[in-house]
Amino acid sequence: MQKSISINFDTHYHTMGQPSEQTQEVWVACHGYGQLAKHFMRRFDVLDPDHHYVIIPQGLSRFYLADDYNHVGASWMTKEHRETDIINQQRYLDAVFEQEMKQFGQEVKINLFGFSQGVSTVWRWAAKRKLAFHKLVMWAGEFPREFTKEQLAFVPASAKIYAVIGTQDQYYQPERFEALANKMEKLCKRPETILFEGKHEVNRVVIKEISER
Repeated sequence: MQKSISINFDTHYHTMGQPSEQTQEVWVACHGYGQLAKHFMRRFDVLDPDHHYVIIPQGLSRFYLADDYNHVGASWMTKEHRETDIINQQRYLDAVFEQEMKQFGQEVKINLFGFSQGVSTVWRWAAKRKLAFHKLVMWAGEFPREFTKEQLAFVPASAKIYAVIGTQDQYYQPERFEALANKMEKLCKRPETILFEGKHEVNRVVIKEISER
């Protein structure tokens, strides 16, 4: 017989930058499958730490990446007890966000960033919270299939959405990428698409470019 239980447990996340009155933009960046926040955060070192503050949550399920047990990665969810994983990750992201935002007395712009599996993670969290973001970057990841137009009514008209992928990414298919843009246009707004020469990876140059737009 399968049963369930609610527990409290400690977990971690990383930040980059120094919160101050000069901080203008706060980023919440969710890593991809098999990654760790402490490594993923390095991709954001191109942002000016005086004006940008980056919060990098850690996927709650960690595992060894190979039989040598030397390298560890993490996942946001799997198909096993999928709904429970989604609820847990959203509670975690809420707690991290609320704790970090207490540091700012001034109004700041909120930017959301998801890579690979982190794209659907950050989108579902934003929709649950109805978070009025400034920018949302979908990097080589899936837009949640279950979304409806009503669920996405919270997206500000002024928000900027970017769909980014490398042309050598094993998941890149031009037709599929265009279909994603068309679907989003019907549900909320069409993303600005950005292609770069690269594989399934986050490119610092593109991050810098998006931050300056």
